[in-house]
Amino acid sequence: GHRDFIKNMISGTSQADAAILVVSAKPNEFEAGFSRGGQTREHAILARILGIRNMIVCVNKMDAVDYKKEAYDYIKSELSKFLKQIGFNVDKIPFVPVSGLKGDNLTVRSNNMPWYTGPSLKEALDIYVEPPPQPIDKPLRIPIGKVVKITGVGTVATGRVATGVLKPGDKIVINPPEIKTIASSIEMHHEKLEAAYPGDNIGINLKGVAVTDIKRGDVIGHETNPPTVVGPGIARALARISIVWHPTSIAAGYTPVLHAHTLQMAVRFVKLKAKYDASGAKIEDDPAFIKSGDTADVIIEPIKKCVLEKAADIPQLGRFAIRDMGQLVAVGVIQSILPPDAE
Repeated sequence: GHRDFIKNMISGTSQADAAILVVSAKPNEFEAGFSRGGQTREHAILARILGIRNMIVCVNKMDAVDYKKEAYDYIKSELSKFLKQIGFNVDKIPFVPVSGLKGDNLTVRSNNMPWYTGPSLKEALDIYVEPPPQPIDKPLRIPIGKVVKITGVGTVATGRVATGVLKPGDKIVINPPEIKTIASSIEMHHEKLEAAYPGDNIGINLKGVAVTDIKRGDVIGHETNPPTVVGPGIARALARISIVWHPTSIAAGYTPVLHAHTLQMAVRFVKLKAKYDASGAKIEDDPAFIKSGDTADVIIEPIKKCVLEKAADIPQLGRFAIRDMGQLVAVGVIQSILPPDAE
């Protein structure tokens, strides 16, 4: 992928159950994507932090290296080490050598690679991609992806159910604008639903709500258990972050962009609370700065109201990426919600 479109990748991946990581076997292309700041590396880290557990690696352009086993083995070895390092279980990740151009190994095994005895890409999807767990017992959370006005229907919000169950007639609240309404009807693929479950991409007809009242990044929940709002004068969040890359160092006052669920929001680093080593042991309280490779606890405050949840409660709304200067700077999780004046 191209760095300019990473925002689209983040919003798409945050709604995905599985991912195919495509890497090139062509000389220098794999190295370019895998180098520091390369897109292969960034996409893999983002997939992990955004909750992807099922992954398939596609080693593409095998025709460009004459279908040689050595090229495949080199990429598998390098990428396996990295994926393990960032938290993937590499024993459960198939590496499928393919040629998109020639069609090798896409749907059926290829005769051009007799040394490869694993599944084709289509077979790997059937074997390795497991249905995700259904967190139906958790509070309802639906991050809004799009808001549209449909003639004769009214305002419709689209989004993917992260947790909980929504039924027509349910009393709901949309945060942060705190708009209370009723889910008049629910549709998926132009069919009316009696109930929407986690993983469903749905459209909800919102009674008495104007298109301009709500926007992408807002979150729908039940009135009885509303989505958690953080922002100036409301609440701050304690986050544990890992700095992937930064040209210098980061101190309190730093204001990059946070990407979580369908949200993009500038956040201020209010205070650096603690720094940890690679094993997770605390090495410093109240550090003056943090830099590439560091893991730290940071108090953050979005510059405007938005919805974030504790990752332990609702991981889909508690994991995030931090970007700045067109680059992935850090990944993190919300550990707790704090009072608005917490330091």
